[in-house]
Amino acid sequence: MLLLPLSAAAEEAATVAVEVGAISGELAPELERNIRAHLAIERLNGEPAPMSSRLQYLHRQASEQIEAALQPFGYYAPHIEAELIRGNEGWVARYRIAPGQPVRLDAVDLQVTGEAEDDPVMKKLEHSETLVPGAVLHHADYENHKSRMRSVAAERGYYEAEFGRQQLRVDPQRRQADIELRLDAGPRYRIGEVRYGESPVDLSLLQRYQPFANGDPVTTNKLLELQRYLIDSEYFSTVEVQPLWDEAVDHVVPIQVGLEPNKRTAYKFGIGYGTDTGARMSSSVRRRWLNRRGHSWNGLLRLSEVKSAVVLQYNIPGKVPYTDQYGARIKQETEDTDTTDSTLTSIGGFWQKQLGPWQQVLSLDWEQERYTLSDEENETTFLIPGGSWTITRADNPLNPSRGYRFSLTLKGASESLLSEANFVQGLASGKHVLSLSERMRLLSRADIGVTAMENFAVMPSSHRFYAGGDSSVRGYGYKELGPENSDGDVVGGRNLLTASAEVDYLVAENWRVAAFFDTGNAINSVNDPLKSGAGLGVRYLSPIGPVRVDLAVPLEDSGFRIHFTLGPDL
Repeated sequence: MLLLPLSAAAEEAATVAVEVGAISGELAPELERNIRAHLAIERLNGEPAPMSSRLQYLHRQASEQIEAALQPFGYYAPHIEAELIRGNEGWVARYRIAPGQPVRLDAVDLQVTGEAEDDPVMKKLEHSETLVPGAVLHHADYENHKSRMRSVAAERGYYEAEFGRQQLRVDPQRRQADIELRLDAGPRYRIGEVRYGESPVDLSLLQRYQPFANGDPVTTNKLLELQRYLIDSEYFSTVEVQPLWDEAVDHVVPIQVGLEPNKRTAYKFGIGYGTDTGARMSSSVRRRWLNRRGHSWNGLLRLSEVKSAVVLQYNIPGKVPYTDQYGARIKQETEDTDTTDSTLTSIGGFWQKQLGPWQQVLSLDWEQERYTLSDEENETTFLIPGGSWTITRADNPLNPSRGYRFSLTLKGASESLLSEANFVQGLASGKHVLSLSERMRLLSRADIGVTAMENFAVMPSSHRFYAGGDSSVRGYGYKELGPENSDGDVVGGRNLLTASAEVDYLVAENWRVAAFFDTGNAINSVNDPLKSGAGLGVRYLSPIGPVRVDLAVPLEDSGFRIHFTLGPDL
């Protein structure tokens, strides 16, 4: 229906409204969005009307544009009712659509030929979850599978891969479509010479960063891994890894690694605050390389109202340097709380190695500690071998919707090896994040520590278990919980048992509210009582991790406590 325009003045004041909907029922949102994207007249929606001849021209094109917008979703025979009318407030372009029955896939032929016929990853491309007989034709699924075949072939070194046939045949009358995709992968290229640019460390060390060997197939993932490993080494500020396809001979391609050395020395400074530590500041220096073998050293000074430390560490790259390293360290730590006053000096070494998904750290430290418990000054000397094993899995390191972290630490000492007493100690810690809905998460954690020692009285303060604080039982102060002496002073326990459950909810972008319950204690026997705390909190998701503010109430005691922390959930 077309109505002639009114006077020029009335036409100048008129606006255009574009209405898109279903003849009956509702139109799927994705269909409406695509229709509006294809409609040229949609650009005038809510705008002053142009000359009536221009408006009528755009309206005449609308049906063809709607048909084109529906075809990618498999609808090739829609029924369209279109009208352009002049209302009291302007022009209304109204389109009512019945998409009809969709076209469905009949024959689907996906093939990979060439050397890729023996490649199990490439052979998986001959199957698709969406391109199957009987499925509704979606052009995006067809294009996505084509792109995937190309990208996987390129990622796995089939540099000459190309489609011998690529057809999508649609029969609107029968409402059927056939797909034929035949990818001739051609020969698979392999890694030849790896050429490195200017480097402050030896070529032999750089080659140990390679996650592949000469002759291995060229894969994009392996080249990206090499780039990431070299960046993480901190020897270089820029790393570019490129296959030199033009120089390939007999399908063997050299790899060029462009390197830009980093600044040799790095400095960091920081300030902060935590309810466990009070105000704090830190300063560190790192000498990224000391010699051509890639050795390095770093120093750390950390000061706070409660805990302070000075650490010097010498690092040596291991056989697989992006996961393994050796080192020696010397440190002095002081701690001054309501329950402990100690100074610990230690000298030792460590070996860090990746064991599958686990990070293993083995250590040997000589420790001398001066500490005061119950107004008694003590001094102990121990030689402590230890080991820790840690695994972390998360879909997002800073803001996980699901994931977990588990660590196990074992250490001990023997009177026959430069120590004042025999002991064995273990600590298992776990954290877990689970999504309950799109906005709600459940966070849980638990810590279990056990000590086997006959004369626990000589156990230094730094190796006793305490509970309470930001990451323990909230509602209580840092190291406020544990066995007490006759004067009521907390002196630490042989064992540790703590657990926590927390539910948080995303109320706005980057903001969450939380409710939590913590329980546990440091104990000497299973008969010792546990303490509990509960409360509410606010979380701000900053670029460096969640900032948490909690108001916690101790359930067995009076009062309340505010906890402030910064760091990842796992």
